[in-house]
Amino acid sequence: MKILVTGAAGFIGYHVINRLINEGHTVVGIDNLCEPDTVNLKKVRLSLLGINPEAIQDGVPTRSAIAVFDFIKLDVQNRNDMMQLCNECRFDAIIHLAAITGTQLAINYPTAFHNINTSGTVNMLEAARLTGVKHFFFASSSKVHGRLAQAPMKENDDIDEPMCMYAASKRAAELLCYAYANSYRLPVTIFRLFTTYGSWCRPNSAPMLIAHDIVEEKPIKLMNNGQLVRDFTYIDDVIDGMMFAINTPTHKAGQVPYALYNVGRSTPVPYLSFIQSIEQALGKSAIIEQVDTDPFTIGEHIEMYADTSKLESELAYSPVWDYEEAVPLFAQWFKENYKVNFTI
Repeated sequence: MKILVTGAAGFIGYHVINRLINEGHTVVGIDNLCEPDTVNLKKVRLSLLGINPEAIQDGVPTRSAIAVFDFIKLDVQNRNDMMQLCNECRFDAIIHLAAITGTQLAINYPTAFHNINTSGTVNMLEAARLTGVKHFFFASSSKVHGRLAQAPMKENDDIDEPMCMYAASKRAAELLCYAYANSYRLPVTIFRLFTTYGSWCRPNSAPMLIAHDIVEEKPIKLMNNGQLVRDFTYIDDVIDGMMFAINTPTHKAGQVPYALYNVGRSTPVPYLSFIQSIEQALGKSAIIEQVDTDPFTIGEHIEMYADTSKLESELAYSPVWDYEEAVPLFAQWFKENYKVNFTI
């Protein structure tokens, strides 16, 4: 297939493209490379995919030296650019990963989150609709499970009370995806991802910040005595699930061509246990600082993990990596690349 991946230089984008080119697909990736704190890491990810960062020019395809993969510096906020690209390339599928993330960042810059996460998604849906794309894949977030949701989180939870602007922007994008599937019969699949981690992870993600603070001997601030529970999901499980969804859509004849799945390990793990596993893998102790902050006041659930029964029943797929097995792989990558290919 010929596939467009937005957010191509991001954490998940890098891993998706790597898998797609290894499976023989023709891939075009776009990213605006606009985040000053992560642009260097994004360029390293692209270099691993055979793209020379020094050759990148706005709007001009750069061909990979190792695969049938072109990278173009483009912004999903520019509807005309998205239409032109999709008209020229006539993609079979679009994997829409481009987004801005972070609860605190969303509080400070709500308009940016709307423009990129919501309006940017409309631009991609419209380009897909008008150019005959056969499958639109969208990466959402477990954060959409708002104030009313309770663990384990299910796809049909009441999520109409988002706890932050990031959650609201992603939920709005989910609704737009459904509207396009319903009104225009555009086949759409959505994955709501739960606390994904692994090599080339986002610098501001919890696992990266934990590893950084341990290595740099900085205190790790823990709410609720470290008993925040999360569904730590290894990147290989996410990518395996995506490939299942892309290659075997589950849309049924006569129904709205829309499917939404929670994607996590479905195993509740306390933050403190996860920290301890990173401590052991790094061979260094963490400095723990307990704080009195109520998680709800900053848009965080005490318990957040996925019910993956729908994923298992409809896609016949279930994540397999336990954190005890995956954390040592992540920690080894961190030790080899921190202050070499990225800093935090």
